[in-house]
Amino acid sequence: MRSIVSLAAVFLGVSLWVSCREKGPDEASRAAEMYYNYIIDGKYDEFVRSIAYSDSMTDEYRAQMVDLVAQYAAREKSGRGGLAAVRILRDTVAGDVASVFLEVVFGDSTREEVSLPMVKCGDVWKMQ
Repeated sequence: MRSIVSLAAVFLGVSLWVSCREKGPDEASRAAEMYYNYIIDGKYDEFVRSIAYSDSMTDEYRAQMVDLVAQYAAREKSGRGGLAAVRILRDTVAGDVASVFLEVVFGDSTREEVSLPMVKCGDVWKMQ
């Protein structure tokens, strides 16, 4: 009888832990997916602004980063038909840091798995 009560208590504890855990992983994944969609939509400036501490970049450095992202998009467009879609595969979260794994689909139907490190800045997940 004692083992049944102990087992029930463990089951209850695990159930409460699973149902009450933070929604951080889902938020980090959705943010990472949104940021890659910025590249697909040609919003390179928004992509760069999604980098943690981008607000401390100089204007010149930020412009260079935007140019690099645009060059990446152009290179992928000529080589693989451009980025066509992105989807969340999985994530791991430890406090205010996360690794989000995305699948990027290109215009020629090739696929690539990308690991995107994320960090929580205030209430917002940003790329690290």
